[in-house]
Amino acid sequence: MNSPAKNTLVMLSLCAALSVPMSAMAQNVSPDDAAFVAATKTVESAPRRLSEEPMLRSDVIKMVGYARGNYTAGGTLIARQVFDSLRSQFDITHTALPDGRMVLASINPDTRGTQRAAVLFDAQRKIQAIGLVNGHCQPAVGDAAPVCLPDSQAVLTVFLPAGTQQTAAAPLLVWARQLPSPLDLAEPEERQKIAKVEYFVGQPGKQGWEARDVPPGFPAALKPLLLPESEFNSSSSGGKIIAPAGLAGMPVRTASEAAAAGGTPVPDADMTLRSYATLESLVATYTELAKGAQIKQQGNKVVFSGSLAGVRYQVSLREQGKEDGVFINIASWRGK
Repeated sequence: MNSPAKNTLVMLSLCAALSVPMSAMAQNVSPDDAAFVAATKTVESAPRRLSEEPMLRSDVIKMVGYARGNYTAGGTLIARQVFDSLRSQFDITHTALPDGRMVLASINPDTRGTQRAAVLFDAQRKIQAIGLVNGHCQPAVGDAAPVCLPDSQAVLTVFLPAGTQQTAAAPLLVWARQLPSPLDLAEPEERQKIAKVEYFVGQPGKQGWEARDVPPGFPAALKPLLLPESEFNSSSSGGKIIAPAGLAGMPVRTASEAAAAGGTPVPDADMTLRSYATLESLVATYTELAKGAQIKQQGNKVVFSGSLAGVRYQVSLREQGKEDGVFINIASWRGK
């Protein structure tokens, strides 16, 4: 049976096989930097984005959980910010270190690399640390753009498993000093500089929603179906939207949506979560949680229908995309 470590090793081996050397560095660099660049290869024909790799995504979640923070985007999932910073399929680099460890990195193409991430694997191909170059971006207020630090004050945030020494992440400090091609072309005074390095212990058990997110009227019997390892997305009660706040009070269905529903009643209460686990693993989880439910699958959507404690319920799993995770909607109807 394939283990997560073995699958990750296959992915890394593929990246290595597709690699070619990076361009030469500027002169007068430290031996550490020169050695790192000499060992770094750029993947020319990556089969897909790092942010789409199932095992890598799973391992990132196991490291940081569903905690939020202000790094490349304000108040959003740390994992989502890491995934976004690994999105470029054309800027993936792979570095084999002398001690058997590896660094896999990419950039957010939308920011030309000012936001970028790297994953440090130990010799057994388990994640040892995650590095995220960012601007400590704060949540946007109204229509204003998010406020981030300038490139000259960029921050390297390093996430570590509990019990790991900060010195273990030293290769990420070297990686962060190497500017990706889009940034290396900038004038020297305009180039990104790492002004601060900070370390945080990951929170793998961090729940992605709180009790206050559960909408009024949501049956207590269905609360076990709300996976802790997921992110709160939206909710409704009594046919009205509760969250997100910007839509609060609006009808759950527009006139055209109601017509398309063909008389299907609006849920008395429902809650939508988002998980970054694979669709297959979530189907297995809900097969266990919703024992006795009818299961129907159509493409990227799986629906569990059942009843519990006098409540009719439906759990819908919909894979939005390889990068965007799986949306989980738990809807309930009383006494039908």
